[in-house]
Amino acid sequence: MSMLEEIWTCGLSYKDRPVKLGSALERTLCLYTKNQNKLKAMLSEEQAEQYQKTMDAFNDVVAVTEEEAFELGFTLAARLMIDVMQSTEVPSIDEA
Repeated sequence: MSMLEEIWTCGLSYKDRPVKLGSALERTLCLYTKNQNKLKAMLSEEQAEQYQKTMDAFNDVVAVTEEEAFELGFTLAARLMIDVMQSTEVPSIDEA
């Protein structure tokens, strides 16, 4: 397991973040939940099971995509720091 994977798996998850009341995320989650509940009420037991399997697979896709986005963002940030450190002269203590 890479160091970034270890950081990611130590509990940094979108599920653990609080959702700010009135935010775009909260409004979207409310709409999603409302529509999901309406859809589930229309499904037979067999259809509901298949729907749940589909949602579980989709949630797995989202989790993998989120982890990959975290790794990419972290890597890009590290490269930016390296670039800044290499291109900027930092004065020594004697020069200050």
